[in-house]
Amino acid sequence: MSLNITVSMEEVNLDLRMKILTVVELGYGIPSFICMVAFLVMMGSSKVFKSSFYRLVQLDLLTNILLYLNTWIALRLESQPSCIFLLKSIEELLPGFLTWCKYLTWWFLHIQFLSACSLSAHRISSFWWPTIYEMFWSQYYVACGLAFVIYSFMPTLIWHEFAVEVSIENGILMKTLRPTTIMFALNVTAGFSTAYFIIISVLGITTAYIVYKMEKSLSAIYSKVAKKLTKIAFTYSAVYLGILFWTVATALNFYIGVIPDLIMEINNTIMVFCSGLMTLSLPYVLLFFDTNVKKQFFPKSATTDITLISSPSVPYN
Repeated sequence: MSLNITVSMEEVNLDLRMKILTVVELGYGIPSFICMVAFLVMMGSSKVFKSSFYRLVQLDLLTNILLYLNTWIALRLESQPSCIFLLKSIEELLPGFLTWCKYLTWWFLHIQFLSACSLSAHRISSFWWPTIYEMFWSQYYVACGLAFVIYSFMPTLIWHEFAVEVSIENGILMKTLRPTTIMFALNVTAGFSTAYFIIISVLGITTAYIVYKMEKSLSAIYSKVAKKLTKIAFTYSAVYLGILFWTVATALNFYIGVIPDLIMEINNTIMVFCSGLMTLSLPYVLLFFDTNVKKQFFPKSATTDITLISSPSVPYN
C-alpha cells in the first residue's frame, strides 16, 4: 500500500515553459471565455435561437464555462507563485473548497461528455421522431441537465476518498496526494473514456449517415438547417474525441509504455492545455458553421440567413 504524499503548495518555481504556456492560455482563454458567456446570454435572449437545439448548446456552454473556471482554481493557479495567496485565502475562507474543486476535475469529464453527446442525440431524434423531438427537448432539457449532474457523480463514487486533498497546516497551504487512489481513479476514468469514445464515435457516424440517407427527402429549407446543426454537433464531437483519445492513451501507457518519457513528463501540462482548447472550442464551431450566430454576433458583416424552424415535418424514406 502506497503512503500518502504531502507537499507544500507555497513552494512553486515557475520555469520558462510554464511562463510561455500561461501567456498562451491567457491569450486564447480570456477572449474565448468572454465569447462563451456572450453566446450563453445571446441564445437565452434572442428569438432567433428558439430551437431546442440551442437550449442544449446553452447547457453545453454553461458546463464548459464552469469547467474552465474550475480548472483555474483546481489546477492552473497553483503553478503560478503570484497566485498562491489567492488559493490560500479561499481555503481559509472556505475550508475544503479547493479539495472539492480538484475532485470536480474528475466529475466534469462525465458531464462534459453527456452535454456533447446530447447535441448528436438531438440531431438523430430530429430524423427519427420529427413530429415530437422539438417538444421533447424543449420541455425536458432542464431535466436532462439535472440527470447529467446526478449521473456524473456516480463514476467518481467508485473510489471512496479524495485523490487529492488541500488543507492549511501550521499556516502553510498543503496538498496531500494519495497515489493508490489516484492510480485507481485514472484506471476508472480510462475505462469510462474508452466507452465514451466509442459512444460518441457511433453517434457522430450515425448522425452523418442519417443526414446523407435522408437528404433527398428533406425540403430545401430544412435540409440546409439540418446540415448546419449536424455539422456543429459532428465537429464539436470530433474535437471532444481528441481529449478522450489522449486520456485513454496516457492511461494505457502506464502498462505498455509506448509514449516517450519526455512527453509523459509534461503530460499534465498537455492535458490541461488541450482540455482548455476543447472546452473553449464551441463558440468558434458555432461562428464557423452557424450564420444565425454570425448575424447576431457580427450584425454588420454577416450575410442573411434563414432562422431555425421549430418542428418541421420530415418524411421517412
